[in-house]
Amino acid sequence: MPDALSQLAKLFPPPAVPVASPPWERSRAEIGLDFPSDYRAFVDLYGAGEFGTPDSLACHVRAPTVRPLPGGRETGFKGYIEWHASEMDDLFGSELDDEDGTKPTYRMFPEPGGLLIWGENEQGDLYFWLTSDGDPDQWPVVMWARGPVTTYRFEMGMVDVLLGSARGEIPNVRAMHSPQRRWTMTSDWHHDRLSISAGPASS
Repeated sequence: MPDALSQLAKLFPPPAVPVASPPWERSRAEIGLDFPSDYRAFVDLYGAGEFGTPDSLACHVRAPTVRPLPGGRETGFKGYIEWHASEMDDLFGSELDDEDGTKPTYRMFPEPGGLLIWGENEQGDLYFWLTSDGDPDQWPVVMWARGPVTTYRFEMGMVDVLLGSARGEIPNVRAMHSPQRRWTMTSDWHHDRLSISAGPASS
């Protein structure tokens, strides 16, 4: 297990049940890209779900699934990309003015080098990869803070961003630091509508 992921697992125990992993080897053929290795390892261990407390969502991490999606959209890797495109169109559709202070100063995937979403927090801040490098392990993370647009670029992967958030080194909501914080798995490749948690993190 990568060091950052093992450190995160000490703070947020993963679910104590088998997690159905996506067939990562198929993603390039199906959607034209590989996902970063730290994200693949994270999803294999945790599935998709939420960091938070019993009454507060700190951060939601998305992952592909073959379970049916709203609106009859594609599932699997194609469904993940289609969901991303739909969400970004709703938020940053062509009717928005690039200079009105509400739109990130980045292109959106599938445009070359565009942002591809992997999570969001309870304040509506969004977390993306900047897919500007041919090696997905070199993709930095961009956090887009809601309201008058503020973006933070982190020269690190998503697991390091989550670990930094839990340690208070990276902007996030207070629930990431709460003694009652926990990870709750809500889906994996084969299942959805889950609510599986290993309980509060260790101190």
